[in-house]
Amino acid sequence: MSKNESLPIQVKAGREGFTLVLHQTAPFESILEYMTQRMSESQDFFGQSEISLDLRSRPLRTDEIAALCDLLTKNSKLKLVEVRLSDEVRFSLDKSRPAKEAAPAKRRSVPKDVEPVIVRNTCRSGARVVSATDCVVLGDVNPGAEIIAAGDIIVFGNLRGLAHAGATGDRSARIWALSIEPNQLRIADLVAVPPRGNKPVPKRYEIAEIRENQIAVSTM
Repeated sequence: MSKNESLPIQVKAGREGFTLVLHQTAPFESILEYMTQRMSESQDFFGQSEISLDLRSRPLRTDEIAALCDLLTKNSKLKLVEVRLSDEVRFSLDKSRPAKEAAPAKRRSVPKDVEPVIVRNTCRSGARVVSATDCVVLGDVNPGAEIIAAGDIIVFGNLRGLAHAGATGDRSARIWALSIEPNQLRIADLVAVPPRGNKPVPKRYEIAEIRENQIAVSTM
């Protein structure tokens, strides 16, 4: 293993900013410590750059994703614009940079100048989040919470509350989560109640989308 490959995080510079690639086996605490040190020593180097987070080789828990995102953006001028989960799937947090999706889909007509709503904590019972475009939750969506979005809903955690994607009628919208177990799912004008009981444990995430005029959930 080379010296660069043994680092907790590889910081790769590109034309559009920086990409952070996490080491497969490094303890998460060492990842935070290393990135904290790099940001402290290289503030002028990073400046107001855009950052992409590459999780293809190193999945993170919900709380770890939130902690790393807070570190990158809370006390700096860095902007987190993308999270990559696999070679086929990445989530864009910047409407000026379209995200590559798992399969081709007709793109919806949501306002291009409206930023996605990013919720940096777990949505507890009674919480209601409404987005005019996509909505990203860096935490769980508990029973009794509602997420309503004109575009996609992306949950870096367990989805157990109500989720309504494509709320303005867009049937190409999708719902993404590490685990989808809500009382009810809605996409555009369709409603589904996911089956209860044992189900396959998702390898990385689950996707709910409309197929053949009904909402289907697939395990990836």
